[in-house]
Amino acid sequence: MSYVAQIPSSPEPAADCPERIRLWKPRIKPCAVCLRPARSLGFFNPNQPRPREHRWFCSMHCQSFFAARHRKGLTMQGTTDEERLAIALVMKRLGTTMDEIGWNKRLCDLDATEVTALIEEVLEGYSAEMSRIAAGGEVPF
Repeated sequence: MSYVAQIPSSPEPAADCPERIRLWKPRIKPCAVCLRPARSLGFFNPNQPRPREHRWFCSMHCQSFFAARHRKGLTMQGTTDEERLAIALVMKRLGTTMDEIGWNKRLCDLDATEVTALIEEVLEGYSAEMSRIAAGGEVPF
């Protein structure tokens, strides 16, 4: 019995959580927008019946970006205009890194440090551009 409201507790477990403890925060889940590790910022559609699908986010920017798209009825499948713009801007950064490495080298001829530099440039550039685009958009509330 709950002494706060004086309402008897239901003896059966919740339908979406049978006989196990539910974790309220993600464990090694990727962000639903940028795929970085999630940091306890979640979203679920309250209009769906249980069990609900939870999405997790790494930052408030990613969460508000996803929520704004959800309110407009857009899904996260496929490439959006914002993602295409971020990819185009990353290609410029990748071109400068390739200038440093040299355009005449094939991908199989690159050593580990050069490949790592290319991968880091793409990942950092994409996430920075997506964050800049999400921060520059209108506030969803």
